[in-house]
Amino acid sequence: MPRTHSSRFSRIAFLASAAMLLFAGVAPAQPVAVFDDAPSIEQLRSILIPESRPGASRSIVLQMPEAASAPSAVQPVSTEAVPTPRTRSARTKSAQAPVVKAAASMPGQKAEASDEPGAVAYHINFGFNSAALPNSAHEMVDMIAQLMKETPAIKLRVEGHTDAVGSVAYNVSLSEKRALSVGEYLVSQGVDPSRLDLVGRGMAEPLVSNKYDAVNRRVQFARVD
Repeated sequence: MPRTHSSRFSRIAFLASAAMLLFAGVAPAQPVAVFDDAPSIEQLRSILIPESRPGASRSIVLQMPEAASAPSAVQPVSTEAVPTPRTRSARTKSAQAPVVKAAASMPGQKAEASDEPGAVAYHINFGFNSAALPNSAHEMVDMIAQLMKETPAIKLRVEGHTDAVGSVAYNVSLSEKRALSVGEYLVSQGVDPSRLDLVGRGMAEPLVSNKYDAVNRRVQFARVD
């Protein structure tokens, strides 16, 4: 990745993370689906671009003009969204923020669709004190790159998150570097850097009540409208 892109991403991450320090300890409000393995494109699209789901629509109310005041003249008409595919790779966590049940982890479970975009979190096994993206994570990040290339209109925020082990400054810096590492990889796969907003959240937005839990260490992707 060109140095100019890296420097630009670093500035974006630094400014965003500095702002987040003012709200340290606040859990994310956006529903999050956590994956340990690469999800399918259909799953990612269903979470990040729910309006693209086949059959997805909002409820419509039809009212008879000649009897506007009569309650019986109002007929609700709605279309149910088609559930997203099941997968073995997604798991939901007991979280402070709502958790998207975008996929089922056990046979027979049904996926729960949402009308609003959620966030996708990957557990990436970075080395200790390292921001180098491991080869084992390439498949997961490749799916994000593929989705972005198939849907050129969307932009994503790439967030680095840590647990609470270590100082605030250390974790913010490490989360920035890891978000940057993922952003650089996405660009190397053909994603326009202008479509990425890189942020280091540090320990500010834990997924679970125990801020030291390893589940909080993640790289998260969210729609930027």
